[in-house]
Amino acid sequence: MATAVLKLHCEDTKGIVYHVAKFIFEHGGNILESQQHQEPLNNRFFMRVHFDLADLNCTRQQLRSDWEPVSQKFNMETDLTFSDDRKRIAIMVSKYDHCLYDLFLRHQYGELNADIALVVSNHPDLESVSFNFKVPYFYIPVTKANKQEAEQKAVELFRQHQVDLIALARYMQILTPTLLEAYPNRIINVHHGFLPAFVGAKPYHQAYEKGVKMIGATSHYATEELDMGPIIEQETIRVTHAHDPKDMVRLGRDIEKKVFAHAVKQHLEDRIIVYKNRTIIFD
Repeated sequence: MATAVLKLHCEDTKGIVYHVAKFIFEHGGNILESQQHQEPLNNRFFMRVHFDLADLNCTRQQLRSDWEPVSQKFNMETDLTFSDDRKRIAIMVSKYDHCLYDLFLRHQYGELNADIALVVSNHPDLESVSFNFKVPYFYIPVTKANKQEAEQKAVELFRQHQVDLIALARYMQILTPTLLEAYPNRIINVHHGFLPAFVGAKPYHQAYEKGVKMIGATSHYATEELDMGPIIEQETIRVTHAHDPKDMVRLGRDIEKKVFAHAVKQHLEDRIIVYKNRTIIFD
């Protein structure tokens, strides 16, 4: 069944829900789910509508065109997507393989409504993994001297493969504006900590030395400000003095996989609206 998702946000005022529902009804759509959120601080209204296209009485192009006057009436920022226009994912990875395997398996099980177009890595180590899942693998070495050139090669590959979303499956490089500006709010990273967290190398060892009682992971959109982009998903797990660094690494891997995959899935299902460096996420 083909469906569509309409996301929007604008200044809160009377009549928005009425005009959205009226528009969908008049074009033959059937609303399956509708969620709204209003923020008094900024007087901002957010909405996500999921509707059936089975009885649509116009073309999709006409639907987009007819929506424009409604959008302009309320000065909305909107996004209209269709479920059968499958998004294309590029995975970037270094040497840690747990998030890569997890995305591959979830895709294989049909949990992600998208196609994994390619894998790009700054190391050759995981090429066999990508080969086993029949996904093209591109090795682009990265050094301090060639980082911008390497990212430009990656951007060119992503454009050739018509990539919509980049998933940083423990890609251990700080991104430059070359990549970030090409895909704003379309690069999802996973951080091995509940941000803000321990900075630098061996975070779990630092956590162990500090005697922490809780560890976690955070998925977020990548921005130029390192590990400070809009947060999508976070999770924690309790630990005790009996957990050594190896235990924490093992537990951390499980949390990283979970929050990363959940963030990717929410993006693919068009459940996220980014506003002022934070996210509104509809269930």
